[in-house]
Amino acid sequence: MTGYADLEPVPDLALATPEERLAHLDEAAAEHVATQRPPNTLKAYAQDWQVWQDYTAEVGIPLLSASLGALTGFVVWLERGRILRPDERSVPEVPERAAPAAPSTIERRLTGALAGLRHDKVVVDPEASRAAWRALKGYRQRLAREGVQRGRGKATMVTLTDLKAMSRACPDSVGGARDRAMLLIGFPIAARCSDLANLLVTDVVPVDDRGLAVTVRHGKSTGDMVVPRRENPDTDPVRAWHAWRVAASVGEGPAFRRVDRHGNVGAGLSTTGVNQILTRAGVRAGLSYPVTGHSLRSGFATEARRAGADDLAIADQGRWVRGSRALYEYIRRVDQWDDNAAGALDL
Repeated sequence: MTGYADLEPVPDLALATPEERLAHLDEAAAEHVATQRPPNTLKAYAQDWQVWQDYTAEVGIPLLSASLGALTGFVVWLERGRILRPDERSVPEVPERAAPAAPSTIERRLTGALAGLRHDKVVVDPEASRAAWRALKGYRQRLAREGVQRGRGKATMVTLTDLKAMSRACPDSVGGARDRAMLLIGFPIAARCSDLANLLVTDVVPVDDRGLAVTVRHGKSTGDMVVPRRENPDTDPVRAWHAWRVAASVGEGPAFRRVDRHGNVGAGLSTTGVNQILTRAGVRAGLSYPVTGHSLRSGFATEARRAGADDLAIADQGRWVRGSRALYEYIRRVDQWDDNAAGALDL
């Protein structure tokens, strides 16, 4: 297949009709767009596709099956616990079944399988995919009726009170300066762990006395944001960023880096490393729940809405697609108390 940028010199299209050229362009464009997905997304899709291959091999159906039975069967297969591949088993020669998958895992696997099928030019019947999603919804409802929790569940959001507590609990050290800067920048930009891991020093720019201009260039969603200065030293991102840069003597490269117990600054952090730092910050502050990158993200959306921010402004700041279902769930968490039909009743 010719690359999207190389369409013009293709010899076999010299005599092609305009319709054939357009079809060729459409195909090349689809491939080009697929390559623009973040590496983490591509890796996840590859893992999901491998699980789909395991499923079709085990039940004995063609790999590119996209019927109602094939897609719904995939959901049920995961719900019951799939047979592990030899490389996943504790004893390769002994068949071993995985624990029943959590609904969130099945949702991700189904999304990846559908993406893989469409990538291989399979036309998926909308009714077949709807049936699979209905099967997943039924699974969720059964678990709820039975009071069964599968998977980690949703991350607990960080409140403003908790954010201040974590900032105050940061030690007076190089590592503490990094942690405070990470918290006070990560929260108002609704950062994922990968966003903070990929952030560069040049992506965080002080703007007069107003605050910081932050650019997220790599990750699931990108964009430009501003983070206003605060009067409170425990919550001011500008002072925190300056203190970290001075303590670490960093002028370029990764914005946040490893710091050993002696205060020596090393290479940039991985996504896992960022998550571990956030979790430790929560433990230091005595929080009753594990803090993760998504705790910052959901906490920002919820607290911003509680403070009266418009949903479009929240979406833009956190790089959500406007009208995002995930964002609506955070907003609904707040609005259900203030904008509630039952509350209008004079009881």
